[in-house]
Amino acid sequence: MQILGHRGARGEAPENTLAGFRYGKKIGLDAFEFDVYLANDEKLVVIHDPTIDRTTNGTGRVTDFTSAELAALDARAGFSDYPLPCGVPLLDEVLDVVADAVYMQIEIKHDEPARLERAIPLLLQTIDARNLKDKVVLTSFDVIALQILGRVAPDYPVWSLLGAFDSMDWIDRAQELRCKQINVSLQKANLQVADKAREVGLRVGGYGGNSKADLERARALQVECFTTDYPTQMREWMR
Repeated sequence: MQILGHRGARGEAPENTLAGFRYGKKIGLDAFEFDVYLANDEKLVVIHDPTIDRTTNGTGRVTDFTSAELAALDARAGFSDYPLPCGVPLLDEVLDVVADAVYMQIEIKHDEPARLERAIPLLLQTIDARNLKDKVVLTSFDVIALQILGRVAPDYPVWSLLGAFDSMDWIDRAQELRCKQINVSLQKANLQVADKAREVGLRVGGYGGNSKADLERARALQVECFTTDYPTQMREWMR
């Protein structure tokens, strides 16, 4: 069972920052999860929230700022004494740090359909240019994002629906979206649903693995991988 550093290693270093991803590599992580938004200047940036309020010293919506303005912010929220400056990075900058990882999940964040129509081809071009297609799974909670992905890149190896997966309806949704993987909530997912997913040929990953109980749920659900905010502690529990 593989663990992915969630937004780098967000419980141990500033989330979705170059410093955070470098920290993840320093402690030996070889798999990462992170998020992409389209900035105001049509460049892809790595940040989780639709606003910059929680993770930076600024306020406002991500989509109202250029990538340069986002890079100039202090994104050390929760780690104010972290020794390195941390702005909101470009996707290209993050990939420069983690491109040698064995596995990545890039989450396409919810956005206006018109912006997703521009963001998703840019994301695919970036992955293609770096020859990372075979080790990047594209994920989203946003059905429209996955519909666009299926239309513009029907041959992309793997995309995944994120969700609770606490009922069989989720399996129908994943199949309608032509997913090859699902990422289930370790707190909410139903074992029968996970078993059904495997029965119909879907790979099963998990998210939200931050406690011993979450680890036991991941084992019970037989997920192939899951994200964690606390990779150091999780690896100790796994050992």
